[in-house]
Amino acid sequence: MNRKQPAADAHEGGSGPVLVLLHGLGGTWHVWKPVLPLLERHHRVIVPTLPGHVGGVPIPEGAAPTVDTMADLLIADLKARGIERAHVAGNSLGGWLSLELARRGFAQSVTALSPAGGWQTQKDYDAVAKSFRIIFTLLPILIVLFTLLLSFGFIRRLLNRQAMEHGDRVPAEESRRAMRSMRDTIMLPALLDSMKRIGGIKPFVANPPLVRIAWCEHDKVIPYARYGAALTDIVQGAEALTVTGCGHVPMYDDPEQVAAIIATTVARAPYVPPASSASIGR
Repeated sequence: MNRKQPAADAHEGGSGPVLVLLHGLGGTWHVWKPVLPLLERHHRVIVPTLPGHVGGVPIPEGAAPTVDTMADLLIADLKARGIERAHVAGNSLGGWLSLELARRGFAQSVTALSPAGGWQTQKDYDAVAKSFRIIFTLLPILIVLFTLLLSFGFIRRLLNRQAMEHGDRVPAEESRRAMRSMRDTIMLPALLDSMKRIGGIKPFVANPPLVRIAWCEHDKVIPYARYGAALTDIVQGAEALTVTGCGHVPMYDDPEQVAAIIATTVARAPYVPPASSASIGR
């Protein structure tokens, strides 16, 4: 049987229950590096680069870059690795995708860290999308201006101030990688257009998977008051909690807290027998 090849730029390590980690829009798996040693002590951790991103499974020619398409490709990617069901944690766009994998019956549990997709009005959507469009447009210039200055922690903190409380903790080379990967995610404008056209997360019941929506306390990208409060109604049965002291991308701000939240979700999730691939779909 012909199987799709998995994403080229991905990480796998550790042993135990399978745990999949999903990054945000324009990123790569590398943003999860601070939490990997903590989670791999007790989990088999798989961290793919998302479809349509640099090093991830490409969006098929002629297919629209949508969250549904990305979820299709992500599940196919994981099945190519022999995974039929897994615990899933995701941040931002990865959080939205983790919730979509719960909807489809793929996720045994979900930890969604400040997930995207929770806007209620067009104005709320435009406020988030506008910032990503501006960053995407300016990145070629920013890379030229700042790439040699990233060895200075205060520069990294300045550039990451919207996403993190402690952006200086991101190593210089990882900062360069993040800027290049965002710049080279060429499907980003089209994906934002599809989100505007199709809308955000559709309501569903989160049970039986244990779903926890953990909002970052100092999220400046998708603030809880404007985008998070309604998600516990949209995703019925989800548990809400706070990632204290952290910005929108919390993995560098407090890796111990992020790892503990994810590990607790996995530990509390009810056992679900492995499903046949035929039973997993939309």
